[in-house]
Amino acid sequence: MKLLQLCIIGIVVLVGSACQSPQQPKFNKQLQYGNAVSEQLAQQRSQRVSQVSYRVELDLTQASSFSGKADIQFYLSDKSQALVLDLNQARISQFSINGSKIYPNYNGKSLIISQALLSSGSNQVSVQYTKPYSQSDEGLIRYTDPSDGQAYIYSHFLPSSAQMMMPLFDQPDLKAAFSLSVSAPKDWQVISASTSKALVPGEASTLWQFATTNSISPHSFSLHAGPYKHWQTTVEKLPLNLYARQSIATNIDGQQWLQQTTEAILFYQQQFGVIFPFNKYDQLIVPKLPIKAMSNAAVSTFDESLLETEALQLNQLSTLAEQWVSNTISLPWWDELWLSQSLARFMAKKARVGTLEIPAWYQDKHNVYQVDDRRNSRPIEAAVVSSLEVEDGLNQDKIDKGIALLTQLNFLLGEKAFNQGLKRYLEQHRFGTASVDDFIVSLSHAAKRPLDEWSKNWLYQSGVNSIRAVYQCSNDRISQFSLQQTAIKEHPVLREQKVKVGLFTLGRQGLYRNQSIAVTYKGANTEVKRLHGSRCPDLVFPNYQDWGYVKVELDPNSLETTLMNLSKIEDPQFRIMLWQTLWDSVLSGDISLKRFIGSVMINAPQEQDPQVLPHLLNKLRQTKALLEQISPNQRSYSQRALKAMEQMSLRLTMSSTPESPLQTLWFDNYVQFATSFQAKQHLAALLEGTEQLPGIELNQARRWAMIIHLNRYDYLAANRLVIQEKQQDSSSNGQMLAIDAEVSQPRANQKRQWFERVQQHTSDGDSINLPKLIGVMQHLYPSEQKALSMATAEQRLAQLAELDKNNSSEFMRIYSQYMLPMDCSYSGVSRLMRLQTSEQDFSPTTQQGIAKAIQNEQRCVMIKEQLDR
Repeated sequence: MKLLQLCIIGIVVLVGSACQSPQQPKFNKQLQYGNAVSEQLAQQRSQRVSQVSYRVELDLTQASSFSGKADIQFYLSDKSQALVLDLNQARISQFSINGSKIYPNYNGKSLIISQALLSSGSNQVSVQYTKPYSQSDEGLIRYTDPSDGQAYIYSHFLPSSAQMMMPLFDQPDLKAAFSLSVSAPKDWQVISASTSKALVPGEASTLWQFATTNSISPHSFSLHAGPYKHWQTTVEKLPLNLYARQSIATNIDGQQWLQQTTEAILFYQQQFGVIFPFNKYDQLIVPKLPIKAMSNAAVSTFDESLLETEALQLNQLSTLAEQWVSNTISLPWWDELWLSQSLARFMAKKARVGTLEIPAWYQDKHNVYQVDDRRNSRPIEAAVVSSLEVEDGLNQDKIDKGIALLTQLNFLLGEKAFNQGLKRYLEQHRFGTASVDDFIVSLSHAAKRPLDEWSKNWLYQSGVNSIRAVYQCSNDRISQFSLQQTAIKEHPVLREQKVKVGLFTLGRQGLYRNQSIAVTYKGANTEVKRLHGSRCPDLVFPNYQDWGYVKVELDPNSLETTLMNLSKIEDPQFRIMLWQTLWDSVLSGDISLKRFIGSVMINAPQEQDPQVLPHLLNKLRQTKALLEQISPNQRSYSQRALKAMEQMSLRLTMSSTPESPLQTLWFDNYVQFATSFQAKQHLAALLEGTEQLPGIELNQARRWAMIIHLNRYDYLAANRLVIQEKQQDSSSNGQMLAIDAEVSQPRANQKRQWFERVQQHTSDGDSINLPKLIGVMQHLYPSEQKALSMATAEQRLAQLAELDKNNSSEFMRIYSQYMLPMDCSYSGVSRLMRLQTSEQDFSPTTQQGIAKAIQNEQRCVMIKEQLDR
């Protein structure tokens, strides 16, 4: 009877709108992407909704779920249609709109408010609800520490997962003031986007009340709670706090961390010309994030895996810079997220000047160039139709391209003008919404020059150009010199940019820089008269010190000098750039793989810099994969080349200073190249302790790498080594590595069993199986096991769309990198291209994986044909 009465009341209030059943939604697979927000919906709401504020009360005292009450106030310009609030998979106990309690029209991801219930002008929605904590790495996450049983709560809301904690308009341009109160266990810390203004202790819990925030985007809000270890200090009266799990606190030097934060804040305040925008800054080290670090308003979180890695400092600096460039200024939509991410990284590189041997201007752009060189590449300013496309943050290649473009713009305008424009942008749009165009306008105003053409060519056109020096000499002096710019036909635009041209002369002891000058070039040909009369060089590099976003094609004379004399260059970063240029020349077909290998054999033994050697060895390992994919073509040459690199790696391991970084690098490379019977026998003897290499420590990670390699290349006693090592290393990581070793064996039955487990996986099993299956996919079909890979190739392609539909982007990123069949043949290219042109609706992650696979397969075919000639 009561239900009937409520429905009658609802009908009267709704003036004919439907009365919904109070039944709650089931938590099923169909709602996997329920937190995605489309651009169309976001635009519709932006045109109607403004003056948003949220008052939220949360209870975190229960173990499996949390409860909340949210009061949402907003101004509505018209009530011509229903309005959608985002709330992902909650159980709603009470819902009211403008004081009228009704049953919610709720489908598990959206609260749909009929226009009959809305008012033109001010509106208030109240929702009481409960929700389970997130089982993934987005939303409000609860983690139980296996070492001591302590529970910790932390959030990750980028791009549209704030709705996994509370109902709201989950889009970046509908900024709002947040007022938060939280009930939490008595011994917990609670951290959010503002300072706590009152603590109300209870018998078993404490009520934390937080000051109302400035106007911020939903994804910039955050909530963290638990018995965290706490370090604190101040800088110019600004409170700085660091939090971490109790069980890992002894591994963290909290005071040193905060001292580095202090120095970085002072640096950024001077660079930006704007003080820190919030009244406190908190940093938390949390168990797992979908990206390594996340910056929210006044709070940054770091994945624990960053600890004791070289990437930690860069992430600390980047998330701090985002407090200025991202959390105070919001973007209109996700297509412009690259600017704040790239600008923060760009500023972080500036902050590292003087702390590293690597100069701030250097950036390894190889992967970015490869992506941008594809025929179907997209400009950096490209449409994003749904927040799902930035589910795990931006693609790293896009961020890296943004950094490169900002670096180029900094050189083009000059650092003073760039910084003045940046300050104007930060001050003018503080706690507002601004576009990339607004940023460019600020720079243009400061530099006193138009940037419309620059913006059009660089931001709204894709592709990477190439430049080469064209010159003539007479009587050992340059008589003619120009820079020639080219583009592929799919991306024909020629651009303006400023580069540094370096001229080098070969001497008895080295390859010396004679001269370097800054040149702004544009169009197909730019004459450089300033170099007329300069000494005729042995090597010209038209992007010296990496100012430009451009691929370099070495002129014939410079190419020969580099192939034979690269190790004679004194500047280590320039050596890195030359190795990359040679490798790009292999991939573009300008030089053969044989010539590259020959240059490696000449120059690699002379390399003494541990900053340079990893870049070179990375190219060597790519060379090995290519030679194995090309097989059986050129089998005799491939075997000789791989044997030579194996022997060189061992020889340099033995001749390097014991326990030095160089020795470690060469030994790890030897492990990768140990494919002869003698080398595999040697690795086994090292593992069993019957042989030693002075200076080489076989730590647990290195031992597993050796065992996996021996299994991959079918060493006779490999199984026994796995069993023995599992007994020595009973950790969960050890068990997963043992599976990787088993999977890598060239055994058809074993591969089929693991293949079926991969194919049957869905995102429901991510929390348990994903880390294991990532390792399985990485080792299932190595480059030399083509026949085994081809046995399931058609099945993988046929099931790809269904697999893509049922799995997370993290799973599909690994799957498309390691599981798309590669055959180094024209038929392999055709097979992948049919997949790309099919009408199947692949996710952006999988589309990118397919495009990369096609590019790799085409290049492998080209390199194979060069070897055959």
